[in-house]
Amino acid sequence: MSKTVEISAPIHIKLFNNANKFLEEDWLLFENWIAEVKTLGVNSIVVPILWGMVEDEKHVGDSDEPKYNWTYYDRVFDILFNNKIKCTPEFVFHFSIDHQENYMKPIPAWIWGDLLNKNPELAKMSNLKFVSETGDKSFESLSIWIDDYSIPYYRELLNDFKLRYSDRAYMMDKVIISMGPKGELRYPSFDLHDWGAFPNRGTLQCYSDLAIDSYKTFCKNKYLEIEILNQHWKKEYRSFNDIEVSTPQNNFINEKNYSSDTIAIDFSEWYNESLLTHGTKMLTMMDEVFSDNGFKDVKIAFKVAGIHWMISDPVSPRLPEIVSGIIKSHKGISSLNHGEYKESFNKIIPEHLRHRIVIHYSGAEKVNRFDKEYSHGEDLSTWIRNACHDIDVECVAENSYPGGLYSHEGWNQIERNLFGNSGFDGLNIISLRHILNNNELGKQRFIKILNAVKNDKRIDQSQKKTFRVMNPLHLKVLSKKGLLEKDDLVIFDSHLKQIKDIGVSAVSVDVWWGLVMRENEDVYDWSYYRQIVELLKNNGLNWVPIFSFHQAGGNVNDDFSQMIPLWVWGSILNKHKEIDSIRDLQYISETGDSSTEYISLWADKYALPLYENFMNSFKEEFSDIAWMTEEINVSMGTAGELRYPSFNSHDWGDFPNRGTLQCYSQIAKKDFEKAMRKSYQSIDELNQSWKTNLNDFSEITPPQKTNYFFDNKDYIKSKYGRDFIFWYNDSLISHGKRILKLAFKVFDDNNFESTDIGFKIPGVHWKISDPNLPRVAEITAGLISSHTKLSSNNQDEYCEMLKRLVKESWKDRIVVHFTCLEMVNKDDEGYSRAEDLVKWMSEAAHKNGIRIMGENALAGEIYNKEGWDQMEKALEYETPYNGLTILRMGNLISGNEYGIQRYKELINKFS
Repeated sequence: MSKTVEISAPIHIKLFNNANKFLEEDWLLFENWIAEVKTLGVNSIVVPILWGMVEDEKHVGDSDEPKYNWTYYDRVFDILFNNKIKCTPEFVFHFSIDHQENYMKPIPAWIWGDLLNKNPELAKMSNLKFVSETGDKSFESLSIWIDDYSIPYYRELLNDFKLRYSDRAYMMDKVIISMGPKGELRYPSFDLHDWGAFPNRGTLQCYSDLAIDSYKTFCKNKYLEIEILNQHWKKEYRSFNDIEVSTPQNNFINEKNYSSDTIAIDFSEWYNESLLTHGTKMLTMMDEVFSDNGFKDVKIAFKVAGIHWMISDPVSPRLPEIVSGIIKSHKGISSLNHGEYKESFNKIIPEHLRHRIVIHYSGAEKVNRFDKEYSHGEDLSTWIRNACHDIDVECVAENSYPGGLYSHEGWNQIERNLFGNSGFDGLNIISLRHILNNNELGKQRFIKILNAVKNDKRIDQSQKKTFRVMNPLHLKVLSKKGLLEKDDLVIFDSHLKQIKDIGVSAVSVDVWWGLVMRENEDVYDWSYYRQIVELLKNNGLNWVPIFSFHQAGGNVNDDFSQMIPLWVWGSILNKHKEIDSIRDLQYISETGDSSTEYISLWADKYALPLYENFMNSFKEEFSDIAWMTEEINVSMGTAGELRYPSFNSHDWGDFPNRGTLQCYSQIAKKDFEKAMRKSYQSIDELNQSWKTNLNDFSEITPPQKTNYFFDNKDYIKSKYGRDFIFWYNDSLISHGKRILKLAFKVFDDNNFESTDIGFKIPGVHWKISDPNLPRVAEITAGLISSHTKLSSNNQDEYCEMLKRLVKESWKDRIVVHFTCLEMVNKDDEGYSRAEDLVKWMSEAAHKNGIRIMGENALAGEIYNKEGWDQMEKALEYETPYNGLTILRMGNLISGNEYGIQRYKELINKFS
């Protein structure tokens, strides 16, 4: 069955302008908007029909010539009719309000007196209303305990509508009936008349005399004899009349026993059953009214509220849903779905009506936000959708508030609800004004949905691109004072708000090993990162922690210094006497210089246990926010990249030199010797292959005359050179594989088992087209191996690298990040082929079935058009990048209006 897309008109088109008067211009704007959405492909317009407008002055049934006031709706339907667009009348028998425009329409004021005058047995006003546990009385809708008195009023109005518009019944595929506050089937348990709304647990609404009498009758029908009830409840009531509803002395809610105590469970059963019986009566009435005059095949819909908060509250799980009445409590109630909605829907909807019923779920834009009062908006959508499908009832998702229509996050969730597995059967957007009135993002996203539905296609969320920014190296750099101060947090918070506004989903945060473990290997200080996480959480942003087992400082654009833990070197030496000196743990270059930026990969047997302890401590510390951890990125070398420190400042400096080999420590040399012993059966076989005269494998060394080795192209032409470079490259890949294996081992529980694992490969783009030293900078960085056909062209070197690095079983969770997306080819600047390299890397990732994200290498290019054009191009490749991270947030936000605008445009384009 094809999906439907409809959009609600506002409760009154007066809301189209800010004038106090109802103007003719409002009608013109409404006509224009209807024509526009018709062109876009909207199936139907939902038209709220307010009881307070149609029957405003007095009850029409008391007049000799009954006449409801349909004037306003006549014109609405004329406009829809003239534009040949379907409509869905929504009969609103509740208080209606648009807070943003200060427009409201109560139910008719005369109804209260009319009911009391004609039905003296109702006795008092409070019996007509929902009365809460606080003694407050709701004026939003009539109480369900007077259905026998109120439903005839509804029936009269509906019959008049049917007769008046029978000639236009063909325009209407569906009608919606309100069943409570906001039209939803629920009690007004968390509405403004009482404690207010989200996110409290809500107030019980059953304290009118009629409600209490209903509860006593329920108990009598269930237990038949007071003695049996006393036995189950452990009470000593003399009669059923003595039974009390929950009171301050016997409060089922505050005692936290609503899911264990027999009295509380019985009470919840009655409370839920009363609401569901009301729903059944309303559906039966609608079925009877709309059974002729061309309406026989019209669907009948009602709304269910998305009460998504406190679902996983550790003390009171699911309590707001229970207090609202839509589900009942039971001893197994928890944050998991136990079929509560299926049970409720089964009871509401008579089986013979199910072919005709549609349930509208309010909350299509809500995502899981466990930090926001244990909110499970996304889970609740799934539970309700599944419950509908289990009993063969159609379900339509609609947004609960306009705010979600102004963010990519809200639209992404709407799309997941509509196009996900076993998705909703339709979508209703509330309302027209919030799509077409100065909401370019909303309109763009709405059009994408309409086009997908029109062409019977899905919007695949997995194909959507991800947009992030990278955090400052440390927040204290914002003030340049060297100490983290409150002002830094305030500035950071303001930056987060800006990036959230343009649609960024997450912030990458360097989690510095040396900062967390400053004292010793037994002390972990996560306090700084707790502050970061709290600000991200408050701004609705996810994070990507980068386990930074390397030094901060000494690289391009670094404005913060942080060594790896200083105790590391001495600690390893003290525990492992076979190590002669710290230099054995470090990368030693061909010049004899040593790097302190990262523990050498040849010392992994000593470093990996430390990394594992760090990861385990992180997992334990942040398991409560696993839900907002989009990815865990693991550093594998200097600057967090999988590479040797071949062009870092400790040695020759950086771009665009050929780089220095980094394998001259004693344990590196021994590893090279060991690898050659494994490759060749004897020293004679090696000598024959290498054309050397070595007496023993112990004489094997890395190149001693490195300039000659490269200038003479021995790294390509000689068998020794190719063997050496393969070992050098393979050592780096094996190191990366060990780190990834460790991450997958650690993050397989504590809610992290589905979290993506990422790593970064640098864009070493210079020397690629050097006619004398092709690809040499990538070679010394360890990124690629050598072969006889090595040239400035792509020979699938990176494809081979990823194939060897990433196990097949990891591919569902792995993400590779690649730099320099903003750069173009510049053969005249260090023989740079940055653009070629960016493309080769994306092709390699796609061939291996691995997701790839990109980032800029330098800040300079995000201030100008060329850099942004290049990044946009990478997102549009035939083998495109799956997302983009802008490095760093300060460069994007501070004085870079062009950059902010371009990033916003990219996010809008690819979301």
